[in-house]
Amino acid sequence: MRESTRGAILFAIMAAVAIVAYVYFFRPFMQMQPQVQAVINANSTWSVTMQEYLLGGPLSAQTYRISNDNGKTSIFYSATNRAGTVTKEFDAPLAGPEGTFLFEELRVDGIWDLDDRPVRPNATDEYIVEVDQTLGDEGGSHAFGFSDPAYWATTKAQEFNLHLPATGPISGLSGATLGVAGHSLREPRYWQIVQAIRAFGPPSIQTAMVNIRAQLAETARHPIPPR
Repeated sequence: MRESTRGAILFAIMAAVAIVAYVYFFRPFMQMQPQVQAVINANSTWSVTMQEYLLGGPLSAQTYRISNDNGKTSIFYSATNRAGTVTKEFDAPLAGPEGTFLFEELRVDGIWDLDDRPVRPNATDEYIVEVDQTLGDEGGSHAFGFSDPAYWATTKAQEFNLHLPATGPISGLSGATLGVAGHSLREPRYWQIVQAIRAFGPPSIQTAMVNIRAQLAETARHPIPPR
């Protein structure tokens, strides 16, 4: 085979590959590029807020808020002493992808799906959790309240569905007649969400929280009269 013929065949093959690449890869990519760029440039925000109300101890309330505004993550924390006379807080920027990892962890734990739980009698701590997210012109939010998440994570309690007779006494009826087997009330996801939010942040953030709690605990020893 002549060198000129070999070169012509090679050129034809390269031209065919270029045409196939343009038709099946480059042209579809160019057609999708405006939509892709619109998603990249779209306003993207999310925030997770947990309000904790403590019914005993030196603190009466704590608030945790982790926010992401177009890739910039920050954390807000505040705490109030038992008397309600002193509140200390801070708002700090955070670097790195840990905020995104937390948001995904909370999504898996059910932050968008969990519903309110009735406050237990003699509750020790109560919570309200809210999540918000926007992407471009779309967005959504969800909030739910509960108490004593450690209890719900470990309880052996069960709920039974009873079928009481419309008339007449229920004495003498068997358990099978009155209801069906119960289902467990254990739900660990509330506790998982609380623990994940409490533990979020580098050591410097966790240390700042500990210092605020210690300072507020001191006010219980030396109460500040309300103004």
